Amino acid sequence: MKKILFAVLIVSATVLNGCKKQKETYYTPKEKTVSADVPQTKLPLQRMDLECFLPRDIVAVDSMIVLFTSDKQSMIQVFDYSGQPIVKLSPSGRASNEFLQVRYSHQNTVIDGDRYLHVESDDHYYLYNLSGSVRNGANLKPTKLLDKPDDRYLVHDYCTLFRPDGSYFQYRGVSHNEVTIPTSALTTNPDGTVSLNNYQIPEFEYYPPQYIYVKTDGDTVKYDIFPRLPKFNRPDNSPSMYFCKVRMSDDGTRVVSVHLHDRMTFINLESGDVFGVRGPDFVDLAKLADNDDLLLQTVVGVMQVVTYGDYIYVLYDHNTVQEEENDAPVNPTIRIFTWDGSFVAELIPDAPIINFYIDKTTGRLFAFDWDEQFYTAEPLGTVPFGSLAESKNPT
Repeated sequence: MKKILFAVLIVSATVLNGCKKQKETYYTPKEKTVSADVPQTKLPLQRMDLECFLPRDIVAVDSMIVLFTSDKQSMIQVFDYSGQPIVKLSPSGRASNEFLQVRYSHQNTVIDGDRYLHVESDDHYYLYNLSGSVRNGANLKPTKLLDKPDDRYLVHDYCTLFRPDGSYFQYRGVSHNEVTIPTSALTTNPDGTVSLNNYQIPEFEYYPPQYIYVKTDGDTVKYDIFPRLPKFNRPDNSPSMYFCKVRMSDDGTRVVSVHLHDRMTFINLESGDVFGVRGPDFVDLAKLADNDDLLLQTVVGVMQVVTYGDYIYVLYDHNTVQEEENDAPVNPTIRIFTWDGSFVAELIPDAPIINFYIDKTTGRLFAFDWDEQFYTAEPLGTVPFGSLAESKNPT
């Protein structure tokens, strides 16, 4: 049975009734639809003799495969490119060099010859010295970059990406108001259960996602992409319609937000230009807004986004729907876009991978599937997969 990719806050329909009528803003300004007629080819993958349980994310740098895991004994595990273990790092803990949990923030850099990874914990964003921690055999104390927003529990999806000069871009997904029930409205029953005293629970109100660029001097630029949310028949669908994966170009000048429903929003941090792209499996939210089963009838296929050279690589599963049970096997492709929004090529892996990374130095691709099997592919060229993109149809 396929795992659930993304959690969605579901609230009682009675709480959601009576939401205020809003102007409908479904799509990014200047949004265009790309042609699906692009070169396609199969991507041969070779199995790796690598053993790691509960992997969540994968990074390949400096001849090291770094796996972020759900294993509390070692949340960061490092292997060489043959799959042999190098060191297990980051047991869950509260010491100054530990995290209760840690995730990769999809950026890394070299400082004074050492490789640093951008990571996030429950409360903060950090720079984590991977090279030094490998040499030490244990985590070095990370450098805190930024606190997470105090109201993050009201925000359904967010991320922060840093530019080389220390300025940063922050995406904050759909948020909602804080709904609390006063103690005076509750009664403890003889059997220990709690009931309401004819108390009217406040309505949930949903607010549009925010795209914010904070400069080094603290000046803030806000991109008013979705001034209001669409009036969905079920407002609790709103958060999932804007779940996305956000990545920054290597030079820090541009950001792309890849929505799970096969849409992309591009932002140029230098010029302020914003435009959108609808992919081959574009979901027309405007036509589905009144459908109570919207989440069960739309593909939420974007599984991973990787930038490599001048291109954006989107791992897309054509079968994933956001429902509790879905037995359809993973059916992934890797779609390749330019930073101007052009869809230029598509790879068809010969294994059902769910996550991948491309070593920016060697061009080698590493991946894993639901069964925790690991794979690698031959180095990719500086153009999309080199000669692989020359084929018009799968071979």
